[in-house]
Amino acid sequence: MKLKRSAAACAALCAAILTAGCMPVSERPAESLPQTILNMNTAEGYVSPVYDALTEEEKNLYDTIKNAVLEFNESAELGKAVPKDELRKIYKLVYSQERDLFWLSSLFYAPDDKISTLRLNYIYTKDDAALKRAELDLKASEIIGELPENISDAEKVIYFHDKIVTGCDFSQSAEHVNSAYGVLVAGAGQCEGYAAAMSLLCNKAGIPNYTVCGTNSSGDTHAWNKVMVGGNWYNVDCTWDDPILNHYNADFLKHDYCLVSDKEIIGITHFPDELYKNVPPCTAEEMNYFAVKGLVFNTAADACAELKEQIRSAGLSGKREAELRLSGADPYYAVIARLFDSGEIKQMIEDINGNYGTKIRSAYDHNNDKLNIVHISLIYENDE
Repeated sequence: MKLKRSAAACAALCAAILTAGCMPVSERPAESLPQTILNMNTAEGYVSPVYDALTEEEKNLYDTIKNAVLEFNESAELGKAVPKDELRKIYKLVYSQERDLFWLSSLFYAPDDKISTLRLNYIYTKDDAALKRAELDLKASEIIGELPENISDAEKVIYFHDKIVTGCDFSQSAEHVNSAYGVLVAGAGQCEGYAAAMSLLCNKAGIPNYTVCGTNSSGDTHAWNKVMVGGNWYNVDCTWDDPILNHYNADFLKHDYCLVSDKEIIGITHFPDELYKNVPPCTAEEMNYFAVKGLVFNTAADACAELKEQIRSAGLSGKREAELRLSGADPYYAVIARLFDSGEIKQMIEDINGNYGTKIRSAYDHNNDKLNIVHISLIYENDE
């Protein structure tokens, strides 16, 4: 269930969401687990930019920790004493990038300045993890199996984005919220879980990807994805496209942060940790959601005509959302002035109801001034 949030409260609400961010619970471990994990660091010639940016020594540490977690070992034997700060960096990367190893806790324990044996903490027992692994694999396979034939990688990412957003409710308190299991199987998660779910689905579809950890503009922890489509990297943030609303709309869906470039979010709303400073930038914009769907407009007149058609189509089918993007700030604010200052949105709804017998009562907006996105959600006469 998704409830409406006002545009004015958006920033404050996101801050509250991201503060709880990515802090899973911890329990003690059991034994080992079958090696069914797809390692996207090396699979089929793909090397993650995060992994590739490490030195050979750091890669050896990374692999040692990862393999110990895969075997459900109680500790990782490092072969030599490693400075705690260096080890923490590598552990954090294993935890954030190897999200198929969802039983690993974020808890990093290193009592000394140099560590040769790293104690590992897990949030599930071996048997419990195996059961959850099977459930998760089944759900992910179902989603992959539902992909339309002969679609591009960009369209696959959009499909995954929509399945995650519509199938999951944001939660800070439910179980499993920091894992793909929570998002895809239990239907509840927060940023870390959303990112893990996207990474898992992209892995299974053979789409290069990695998880980025950092903060938002308020300094609260956050996680999102970078994916490669059409030979270029793009940002995807399913969490921020799944807002908590205070008006009931179980099917609410937006695409503000689906396949966006760095210049649109990095250093503005999203701030990656230093660990990601050496990865390739996301500079392309051709595969942005609105570009792929043909929903970028240069003029207010064209945009308003498209919105009216989307509202008409939504009204006839019982759907609720209409969205598009303007090519710049000037046409965007021209659309805003026409729709809301001049009341054109009200006239659109009256005309559509009168001509087609639809039962649209009113609408509210989820516009994004930073990205020049207009998003209208419809309210019907029989809504509470």
